Amino acid sequence: MKQISSLLTISIACFLVACGAKVGDDSSVDENEQSPLPLLVSTQQGDVQGVMSDEVDTVRVFKGLPYAAPPVGDLRWQAPQPPELWEGARDASAFSPECAQIPLEELSFYATGPTPQSEDCLYLNIWSSQEPTDEPRPVMVWIHGGAFLLGSGSLSLYDGSRLAEKGAVVVTINYRLYIYGFFAHPDLASESRHGISGNQGLYDQIAALQWVQRNIAAFNGDPNNVTIFGESAGSMSVCYLTATPLTEGLFHKAIGQSGGCFVDHAGLDFTVPTLPIEPDPQPGAPRPLVGSGYEVGEAVASLLVPDSDDPIRDLRIIPAEEFPQQLADAQVALPWRAIYVDGHMFPDQMRLLYESGRSNAVPAIVGSTRDEGTTLFPTFEELTTEAWVERMRSRLPGNHDSLISQYLADAKVSTRDTQQRFISDYLFAGEMRTWARLNERLGLNSYLYVFSHAPSIPDLDRSLGAFHAGEIGYVFGNRFVPLNDGTQGEHWNESDEKVQALISQYWYNFAARGDPNAVGLPEWPTYQSESDLLIDLTATPTTVQGYLHDKLDAWEEYLASISMTSSLSMVE
Repeated sequence: MKQISSLLTISIACFLVACGAKVGDDSSVDENEQSPLPLLVSTQQGDVQGVMSDEVDTVRVFKGLPYAAPPVGDLRWQAPQPPELWEGARDASAFSPECAQIPLEELSFYATGPTPQSEDCLYLNIWSSQEPTDEPRPVMVWIHGGAFLLGSGSLSLYDGSRLAEKGAVVVTINYRLYIYGFFAHPDLASESRHGISGNQGLYDQIAALQWVQRNIAAFNGDPNNVTIFGESAGSMSVCYLTATPLTEGLFHKAIGQSGGCFVDHAGLDFTVPTLPIEPDPQPGAPRPLVGSGYEVGEAVASLLVPDSDDPIRDLRIIPAEEFPQQLADAQVALPWRAIYVDGHMFPDQMRLLYESGRSNAVPAIVGSTRDEGTTLFPTFEELTTEAWVERMRSRLPGNHDSLISQYLADAKVSTRDTQQRFISDYLFAGEMRTWARLNERLGLNSYLYVFSHAPSIPDLDRSLGAFHAGEIGYVFGNRFVPLNDGTQGEHWNESDEKVQALISQYWYNFAARGDPNAVGLPEWPTYQSESDLLIDLTATPTTVQGYLHDKLDAWEEYLASISMTSSLSMVE
């Protein structure tokens, strides 16, 4: 649909009257008809000129809008700073570069090919219908996944056109990743007015939400009806943003897809035990650094700028693109989740912030896919049952017998599949149920799900099932494009179409009204721990009671037995 200015509309009406158009003619113009919303929009930084979506011809797109100053030079590892103003209309027709990040192996299931990257990457993108409305539209802010190491808000999988067509204003964001976004060091703390460092990528996310509050009304979005949603590390980010008291008023609902934040986290100056249950690293692979935030940061500095009298100065001189190779050469890897209890964003462990009512908890949709581990942990080897049991006993601290016994029958069938499930239940299904239960204790509604539909992708090994991230294409209505095969969903069948229509409508309803249910949709009950009901999202969704109940209870009891949160508190 082309933009029609008010002046042009009046000119056409005058022309029709002069030519003798009669009242009631099909060619007449309805004086009450509103003009399409403009492609030129004013923000607090300046005007932006959007374009029409290539996917939906009634949706406007505004790409590459800066929400913070470029975090380069002396701003590397600083908190996000306000963006600069500009004069004239800024061209918003192209995405910004992705944030600098660790390279993904070309053979990875999730590889998307080389893309432009830069430290100058703190930008967001907006999809909004051109159709005028009497009321502002609900806002959905997407936070991408990628283990806090890679990814961006501009992947074609995250195109917001179809959710915008439903009535949402969709925002996708970039945030700093890897060492650029999650690096703590005592010398950085001395630069901070809060006396801390680290968690820069999460502070970026907060800055983006603050920008949304100040500007989204100009795009016909409602700043009083904002839902944050994300998958994997994006879902963990949603969890962190609900846990911190710093986000009060920035959003009103949350959707977490496969990722929580309720396990114990290290602090800037203390560490916590981690569970060594993932696959053994390949021979010669970099060894992961462990310890407190400052211990990891000082270790990195000593490796990359040894004997420096000012390590932060010298680290800021290193070109951004050189960090991955330099760390690889030093044979070290950063923690994949280097989010620390810093005393400011997180004055306590995230679970304790929830339990004590200090979080910014909001109503939520939370859940995971049935087969998370098939693509995330494909390298487990098949062992004998006895060897698997011995490996678990040697790696799990504390009293782990009841936990292992829950998986013993599965291990007798396949230790490889069992180990994939074992980690997945710990990282995903258990965390999402915990999230729903914590919300329940706070008197907040949650809607728990498991996504069991196996996406239709050509030549895909069907044993992958409903794999990690398999639901994203259905949420956005963009079909699934992780293999970058260019088919753009030509392989979808009737079941895929049904799942897409169902899940995208549930997500939109929740963003609009706080309830996914509506006439014509299968009923999705609110989660209550007593009944333990969730919805199994397939082409024919059903309500399931006690999904993985005994296994998740065993995990909860085991993790509580080794947790430090019962005695740890950074708040006096």
